[in-house]
Amino acid sequence: MKILLIVGLIGVLLFFFLKNIDLRQVKDHISTVNLFYLFLFLLGLYIQFFIRAYRWGILLKPHKNKIPIMTLYNYTVIGFLLNLIPGKVGEPARGILLAGEEKIGRSYGLASIVLERLIDSALIILLFLFSLFFVKDNNSQLLTGLKKISFFVFPLIVLFFVLFYLLNTDKLFIFVEKFIRFLSKLLPAKIRERAIGFALNFVKGLRLNLSLFNFIKLIVASLAVWLFLIPFYWLLMYGFGFGANVGPFEMLAYFSVIVASAAVPTPGMAGSFDAVSRIGLEEICKVDPNLAVAYTILAHFLILVVMVVPGMVAFWTKGINLKIIRNIKDKNEMS
Repeated sequence: MKILLIVGLIGVLLFFFLKNIDLRQVKDHISTVNLFYLFLFLLGLYIQFFIRAYRWGILLKPHKNKIPIMTLYNYTVIGFLLNLIPGKVGEPARGILLAGEEKIGRSYGLASIVLERLIDSALIILLFLFSLFFVKDNNSQLLTGLKKISFFVFPLIVLFFVLFYLLNTDKLFIFVEKFIRFLSKLLPAKIRERAIGFALNFVKGLRLNLSLFNFIKLIVASLAVWLFLIPFYWLLMYGFGFGANVGPFEMLAYFSVIVASAAVPTPGMAGSFDAVSRIGLEEICKVDPNLAVAYTILAHFLILVVMVVPGMVAFWTKGINLKIIRNIKDKNEMS
């Protein structure tokens, strides 16, 4: 049933993506793209994995001070590859797999993924709201609706961070432990203590227990993840011939919108990236619909290439067993 719903959602999104489009013009636009810009786009997408890996290592410093950058990179790209599977299994899988290799608690590995996603969400919202001060037409229906959502979601993210901090204070953590032990009575006795330990460590892992210097490095690295990528999406626009007509703040707004589309639970952003990218290019960047669809199709294809190829290489390098991934997927669906 879940798969049918996802397929149905993808179908609806792709219908609106391709609505009123001349596929011949789309093909012509793609065929004229300068290959040099394609190469630069692929290079940028690939390099950002190392920035992400470095940032992940900072988040894990409270649990292990030094994790090899290539280990962090390998599990980062494995996570992106596994996100092609319905259910976003790549996120919990990479946290669990890295924790197993580096001999840290799985709960800490999973908590680092939660923190990473919340930090990314907060930064993207801030970048989006910042861009609205300078976008020429910031009263479009799309931007107005997203602005309202941003003003609702951002305080919730801040509230989560405050909650994570408070739950880890000495006074409140006692009650957290009592509550977890109370809930654990629903579990079989043979796994109860293990589940309690996992839950308590997960709560501990949600606190950003970093020195001021490492906290600053975390913020800078998090900003670098996104600000590094934006010019490469812009360069691809130059490959299509319309990059010079897109201002820097329109580009920032568009980029924020397509990043937000990843929140839609479709494998490989199928349909979600496409529909949102087309709308963003038309309403924010004032791009012709056929050109918007052509850009989106090629950009999405290249994104998938960079998700699959490095992920497959890392999968083979680490000798990951598909049975392990299947077990993680099953547990993720059960939760």
